[in-house]
Amino acid sequence: MNSFHRHNFGFLPAAVIFLLLVATSEATAQDFALGKIVERVTCLKDASQSYALYLPGSYTKARRWPILYAFDPGARGALPVERFKEAAEKYGYIVAGSNNSRNGPGVNLSEIIASLLEDTSARLAIDESRAYTTGFSGGARVASVVAFWAQGRIAGVIGCGAGFSPEAKPSKDLPFVFYGVAGSEDFNLIEVRQLVKTLEELGATARMAEFEGEHSWPPAVVCTQAIEWMELQAMKSKRRARDEKLIAELFARRAEQANRDEAAKKTFEAYLEFDALAKDFQGLADVTEFAVKADHLKSSKEVKEGFKQYKQEEQLQEKYLRDFYATRERLKSDDNRVAVLQDLRTMVSDLRKKAENTSPGTDRTVARRTMSNLRVMLNEEAAQYRFQKLYGELAATLMLAAEIRPDNPQSFYALARAQSLAGQKRESVESLKKAVEKGFNNFDELKTNPDLEPIRNDKAFTQLIESLSKSPKPNGDRDEQRL
Repeated sequence: MNSFHRHNFGFLPAAVIFLLLVATSEATAQDFALGKIVERVTCLKDASQSYALYLPGSYTKARRWPILYAFDPGARGALPVERFKEAAEKYGYIVAGSNNSRNGPGVNLSEIIASLLEDTSARLAIDESRAYTTGFSGGARVASVVAFWAQGRIAGVIGCGAGFSPEAKPSKDLPFVFYGVAGSEDFNLIEVRQLVKTLEELGATARMAEFEGEHSWPPAVVCTQAIEWMELQAMKSKRRARDEKLIAELFARRAEQANRDEAAKKTFEAYLEFDALAKDFQGLADVTEFAVKADHLKSSKEVKEGFKQYKQEEQLQEKYLRDFYATRERLKSDDNRVAVLQDLRTMVSDLRKKAENTSPGTDRTVARRTMSNLRVMLNEEAAQYRFQKLYGELAATLMLAAEIRPDNPQSFYALARAQSLAGQKRESVESLKKAVEKGFNNFDELKTNPDLEPIRNDKAFTQLIESLSKSPKPNGDRDEQRL
C-alpha cells in the first residue's frame, strides 16, 4: 500500500560498475569554490546533465575524500546538498546532488546516473572506498538500487522517506550499511521501520532515525547524525582510521540522551537508544552497561506498549488505504458513479477532520500520513496519465486530488487544465472559477498556458480573464510540481 515511485532500474548494473571503476583515475585540474554550495556544475561530456556540489573548506587534491551522491524526487540537487553541507564540512565529505534525477515517467536514469558518476570521478579527488548514496522518497529508491548494483563499491546508503526499490531485495549479504530516516507523519515511516527491522533480523547493519515532521528531507541535524553513524561504520570496517576522540564524543552524547530519557520515564525511547548505542559502538567502546540496560527494559510493559502502538498505527493506516482503494475501484464498475464519488469525498473529509485535530494522538498521526500518501499517489498517477496523454483519466485523478487539498488553488488549477485537455469545457471553467475563488490570480499564466487552448474562446473563460486582468496582484503562487 506504500508509494513506490515508478522508475526503470533495469539498466544500472553495467553503467554503475563501469563508472565506479573509473573512480580510481586521477582527478583533473578543476577548481570549484570551497565551503560553498555550487548550485550547477555542468557535466563535461553532456551539457544537459548537471549537479549541485559542495566541497569542504579544507578540500585539496592532495588527498582523497569520501563522497555522498544525493537524489531528490524533484531534481532539486541543491536541496539535499544544503541539508548535508554542515556534516560535510565537519567530517570532510564531498556532496553531489543530481539536478536531473526525479520521479515520474520519461526519465532516463541510466544516462543521469552515468553522467553524474563519470563527471565527479573525473573532476574530483574521491576516496573510492568511501562512496555513499542518499535520496528522499523516490530518490531513496534510486540511492539503494545504485548501491545494490555497484557490487560493494558503495559503502552506505542513507534512505530518507522510503526504503528500497522493489527490485532491490534485503538480504544478510547486503553489500552496504543502511541508515533509514523518516518523519513522524511520513506515510512511508512504517515501510522504513519494517525494512530496518528486517535487515537487522537478517544480520545486516542498519539503523533507523525518526524526526518530528512530514514526508520530506530530514533537517540538517538529522543528516549530520546519519553521517556520524557512517563514520562509526567506516571505522568498524577499517575504511577509515579509528578516531578515539570522535568515538568518545559521539558515545558520550548518545549515552547522555539515553540516560536523560530513562530518568524522564520515557522508557520506550530509552530502550531504543540503549539498544542502538550498544550495537553502534560494539567493537569501538565498552557497551556492556548499555546492552544490559536494553536487555532489562526490553520486557517492560512500556516497551511492549510502544511496539503495540507501532502495530496499531500500521494496521490503521493499511485500513484507511484499503478502504480508499476499494471504494475507488467501484468507480470502474458501479453504475451510480455520483454515489461512489460522494462516498470517496466523505471518506476524504473524515480523514481531513482527523488530520486537522488539534490534539495529538494515533488517529491524527495516521490520518496525516494517509492524506499525504493519497496526495502523492494521486499526483504520481496524474503524471503518468499526462505522459500517456490519457486526459480523461488525468482529470478523474486530479478531481480526487482536489478533494484532498480543497483549499489549495493550484489543486483546482491543475484540474481545470486536465479537464480542458479532456474536452470537458464546462467543468474546466468551473474548476478555474474555484481556483480563483481560493486565491489563484496569475493572469499571465491563464493567457499563455497551452493546456487551456480548448477553452480559450469560451465566453465564461474570457469573462474570467477580464476580471483577473483588473486584479491588483497579477502573479499568483505556482505549485512546486506542475502537472
